Amino acid sequence: MNALDFERPTSLAEALALMTPSPEGSQAWLAGGQSLLAAMKLGMATPSLLVDLQYVPGLRDIRVDTGPDGVPALWIGAMATHASVAASATVRGFAPGLAALAGGIADAQVRNMGTLGGSLAHNDPAACWPAGVLAAGATIVTSQREIAADAYFQGLYTTALEPGELIVGVRFPQMAGLHYLKFEQPASRFALVGVAVAHAGPGQVRVAVTGLGMGIARWPGAEQALCVQFGLAALSAVTPDDLQALGDLHASAGYRCHLAGVLARRCVAALTGEALPRHAPLAPLAVQQAPATSDSEAAPKDGFGGRQLLAAPPAQVWQAILDAQNLQASIPGCEALAQRSPTDYEATVKVGLGPLSVRFKSDVTLHDLQPPRSLTMVFVGQAGALGSGQGTARVRFEPTPDGGTLLHWWVQVQLSGRLAQFGNRLVEASSRKLSEEFFERFSRVLGVPADRPPPSAWHSLQRLLARWFSLFRK
Repeated sequence: MNALDFERPTSLAEALALMTPSPEGSQAWLAGGQSLLAAMKLGMATPSLLVDLQYVPGLRDIRVDTGPDGVPALWIGAMATHASVAASATVRGFAPGLAALAGGIADAQVRNMGTLGGSLAHNDPAACWPAGVLAAGATIVTSQREIAADAYFQGLYTTALEPGELIVGVRFPQMAGLHYLKFEQPASRFALVGVAVAHAGPGQVRVAVTGLGMGIARWPGAEQALCVQFGLAALSAVTPDDLQALGDLHASAGYRCHLAGVLARRCVAALTGEALPRHAPLAPLAVQQAPATSDSEAAPKDGFGGRQLLAAPPAQVWQAILDAQNLQASIPGCEALAQRSPTDYEATVKVGLGPLSVRFKSDVTLHDLQPPRSLTMVFVGQAGALGSGQGTARVRFEPTPDGGTLLHWWVQVQLSGRLAQFGNRLVEASSRKLSEEFFERFSRVLGVPADRPPPSAWHSLQRLLARWFSLFRK
């Protein structure tokens, strides 16, 4: 354990006063600790101060109030445990689907310690509460403001919360019905996929899906169909082509999309009382796949790759990749990047994903340089107790008739230790999360005008670099 201070305030004002910016380290709210303490054990969260909310009055309240629109609304305090929500007669009377959701989280020990606010603040990409909150169209009330669910969830382990901002409770509107179902990973009881369907009235249906890998997301296709006709028939032609899923050792992307369709049908059947056909045919899947690879070189079976069109000539792309100053300016959280030789780099990067924050080093060596046509990158990283990783990336730049570049890339990865247990989905999802910021920075380095839509080809280059810089932690 790292050295830290611990405070247990007895009022909300006292708690908020303790959460002040500190140059020596970070502070963290301690709710049930089911996610934060696990992250601290792994060295992925190192707060200098824990502010325990156990004795702050009012944060465990569960009641029915009058909402801002004058309509009754369900209030669940941020420190209400999953078990207390599941057992609450108030919740069962107002929204029985929420009580059922809470009663199916993890095991009895976790349900008696884990809290609604803690789950929402952590925003795990396979958690149950985000699905229920987003489907219900609830409002997250903090110490500073009120945030609609659609604006609150912003990606993998990322929310709209500002540093020091505290979730006080969640306000749920009236609904005709809400039902949540998940297909569990047996060991952790997290959702391989979970689907929540909320029906607020004619033409008012929201569908939220968790467990796909990139965080909680709404399913527009299913919502549109169910708003027209709320019943099983409406889903007969719905395909998950507007869902983005990632695969790992537990389930492929295609299987996760398949499960989303199955669970959505079961949720609707539970809300309408319709009988599911014993062998109901499922609509064909349309799963987004990785970009096609070059015809002249196949991607490794255990790797990933693609090709994209770049709005820059090969010489400019080549120079940007090799220039240490450009790379440091482009990589989010890069504190230092040194070029030890013409073909060797060393980077120190601090990456934050919600409550997780790690500082790590990665060594990159370039081989087989054929400017400005191709190169090979070899990555080696040590993560101490978390394990290690190594890999190879082959990159080729093909000029196009209009003066651009067609980028081909292939990557092979090998992880060991605890790092390997994080799974491919977390690696893929974290690299995608960094993609937008990296691209914006890299565009500025290359002189792309701010009002010009960024060429999507740079997304591939960013994914290549961000994957690797997010893998090797120290």
